[in-house]
Amino acid sequence: MEYNIKGARDRFIRLSFLGLSSLCAGLVVSNIITGSLAWHFATTQKTITTPMGFNRPFTSDATSADATAMTLFATSFAYWRLSVSPETIDGQQKNLLAYVPPEHRDVLKKVLDIETDRIKKGGITSRLEIRELREIEPGLMEVKGILSSSTTNGSITTTLPPVESTWRIKMSYEGGMINLLDFSEMVPVTTTNQ
Repeated sequence: MEYNIKGARDRFIRLSFLGLSSLCAGLVVSNIITGSLAWHFATTQKTITTPMGFNRPFTSDATSADATAMTLFATSFAYWRLSVSPETIDGQQKNLLAYVPPEHRDVLKKVLDIETDRIKKGGITSRLEIRELREIEPGLMEVKGILSSSTTNGSITTTLPPVESTWRIKMSYEGGMINLLDFSEMVPVTTTNQ
């Protein structure tokens, strides 16, 4: 009788140990699966944002933004740089440079400093009217528009002829932040026939 009780008890402990071990293994596997799914969904979760002042929502995640977002960013950058007056140019250029990474800042800062001097010395006020905004490739936008300018000398305002121009804006979207990499005016190519 003693032998049967010890054998039954050993069998019960062995089965209990096997059951608890398999339960532990199942919990470890389910934790690994849950953790990997949480990581996947956290890094690929899309967020829909409707910014104030614009009527078109855009979708973004931690690594990218859709074409609507890039259009919105390009529009804001274009207005910050090109719709200026002597009173607003410093603040708008400061806002623009806040989105430029340090390795690209010096080149754009030199161009903006030249524009600032010209606008302040001439008392020039400019207003951009965007005619076309298109995405050349992801992160590269082309803005076509008419730049209307006027200059003031005391109480006399002189309207300057409108200029139609094209600008290229190169941006990147990394880690939920937009970076302005380049903002340059496209010079039209003229051909001469002889």
